[in-house]
Amino acid sequence: MALLCYIYLMKYIQNIPWYKPDYLNQPFNKEESLHYFFYFQKGSLAEQNRKNIVDTKENHYKKILSWLNLDNNRKIGYFLYPSLKEKAALMGDNSPGNAIWQELENNVPKKFEIHVVYDEKCKFIGEHEDTHLLSLPWGLSIYLLCEGLAQYMENSFMDKELYAVSGDLLRENKLYSLEWLCDNNNWEEVEPTIIYPQVGSFAKFLLEQYGKDKFKEVYQNTSRNSDISENLSRIEKIYSKSIGELEKEWIKKIS
Repeated sequence: MALLCYIYLMKYIQNIPWYKPDYLNQPFNKEESLHYFFYFQKGSLAEQNRKNIVDTKENHYKKILSWLNLDNNRKIGYFLYPSLKEKAALMGDNSPGNAIWQELENNVPKKFEIHVVYDEKCKFIGEHEDTHLLSLPWGLSIYLLCEGLAQYMENSFMDKELYAVSGDLLRENKLYSLEWLCDNNNWEEVEPTIIYPQVGSFAKFLLEQYGKDKFKEVYQNTSRNSDISENLSRIEKIYSKSIGELEKEWIKKIS
């Protein structure tokens, strides 16, 4: 019997202490598409390539919602910055991309924005951040599954296939314990170039091996507001295997 999904009554606050809204006072050029409001800085590379960006993101949007089997009637605000330095100065974070929702109550977000770097070295316009926003009707699972799903939707990391990257990390003895990653507090210590291909690869394994229905069920029945022991118990109940047993199967796959 499927577990009762309880997440719809929960309220979440996004952990973004660095966030600042200075970008709202900037003279972005705005372009509206069917599902987005795009914000380009005048004369930037992103503005020059805006037609390709708009087409790419609309394709991503359709792909993600089709896979999730969800509807969405709210447009995404999509801000593109010409450098990491500019992004950090205007919205506070020095990573290449963020999905901002601020608060989530009854699965309704306060904000619906994506902020990314777009320059010659980093064109961070993949499916990852869009997946974070468009999957919010499923609720907020632990980082292991949220980030795993977002990376799975790209099915690559730095243009390399997820299983291949994780296999290399395995041989270099760099992978983290999946049980350890079930505790969101531990994510403050992780290395991005390891963690994203690792959890994307694990999500891909769960989906290929056990199907989308079970993945959705475990996603909706694990929560950032629950104790790690509760989440581990729910994972085991849904898959009839502990996280350690699932990890062994995944390791066998990527090796």
